[in-house]
Amino acid sequence: MSAIPAPERVARFHEAYSAPTRAIVLRILLQKSRTYFELFDLIGEDVMSRGSVHEAIRELGRLGYVQNNAPEGVRRRPAKTQFWANRELIAADLGATVGYLLG
Repeated sequence: MSAIPAPERVARFHEAYSAPTRAIVLRILLQKSRTYFELFDLIGEDVMSRGSVHEAIRELGRLGYVQNNAPEGVRRRPAKTQFWANRELIAADLGATVGYLLG
C-alpha cells in the first residue's frame, strides 16, 4: 500500500502536537502572551525543565505557531520578551487536519 502524503498544514499541526512539551507550551500561550519566565513558572520544574521550555518555544516558533516581540536578529532575547500563540495559523491548521482526517 502506498503512503498518502499529508498536506503541509496537516504535517505542521502534527509536528507541533507530536511532543507533549510543545502541546503544554502552546496551551498556555493560547490563553495570553507570556514571558519565558512566566511560562516556566506556570508549567513548573516538576513538569518541564527550563531547557525543554526553551526548546518547545524555539520549535513552535520555527513552525510559525509562536511569535514574539524581540528585536530581529538578536542572539539572545531580552528577559521581558513576550511570546504568544499565532491563533489564526493554529486554527487554520487544525481545521485542515480535521478536514483531512474526515475526508
